[in-house]
Amino acid sequence: MPDQLLTVPQELTHTERDRIFDHFQSLPQNEIVFTNHFDIDLEGKPALFVKYGGDVLAEASTQSFFHALAQDESAPGIPKVYDAFCEEGYCFPVMEKIELPTLSTCEISEDDTVQSVASVVKWLLAQAPSVPPSSFGRISSEEACVWHSFFKDHWAPLPFANADALTKYVNKAFSYLPGRPKRSISFSDDLAIYHSDICKDNFLHDIKTKKTWIVDFQHIGVLPEPFQVYAFFNTDNPFAAAVGDYLGRQRFDIANEMTRACFNRSVGMAA
Repeated sequence: MPDQLLTVPQELTHTERDRIFDHFQSLPQNEIVFTNHFDIDLEGKPALFVKYGGDVLAEASTQSFFHALAQDESAPGIPKVYDAFCEEGYCFPVMEKIELPTLSTCEISEDDTVQSVASVVKWLLAQAPSVPPSSFGRISSEEACVWHSFFKDHWAPLPFANADALTKYVNKAFSYLPGRPKRSISFSDDLAIYHSDICKDNFLHDIKTKKTWIVDFQHIGVLPEPFQVYAFFNTDNPFAAAVGDYLGRQRFDIANEMTRACFNRSVGMAA
């Protein structure tokens, strides 16, 4: 059953897909380059929000996975994915458009904002038992590189099959650090869901119902737990740290060691 949750719905007709691609091609070139989404209306469908890029199918799979789990009233809002397809080198996840403001534009207090996101992140991390055992990194039906703030430009240069492969990669970074004693790090096989881009723009909020929505799943996946601790406390993001503190999460020495590894840019990690 968990593996079936990774399947992205295919609910659009060929004609509807063609309309989406034709609309994409009609966009000004500068808009295509500097944005990664557009809205579109199709007859008989609700308002749609379409992303595009070369690495968005895995994100669509992740979003669809969590949408299937979020059917309880206590769950956060997650837009339904209707379809995902590729055309001429671009991929297009198609989902429902949620007409709500982001938490960065809502007129609510900072404490309420932190609490709202903390509630969503707590639910998200609690879904780890539902992740298929075969998943490592992206929660997707196909292999894809991880997006995480630990890596240079937030994107791992290669997929990792397991914790051992990730450990070897990070230790390689340590070996290149100049003027330092040799260090090593070890990640266990105990995996946890992570969200490594906890910022107000990635959450929508309904002031009337107080329901919060997750709208960006690119930086969500499953890795050893230190990667979520790192995302809370080791990215110079005060808002993410406030969420981690609200949830009572503890800082790990291993996450601090990961920060040192980030000084090596030669193997694709963040500065």
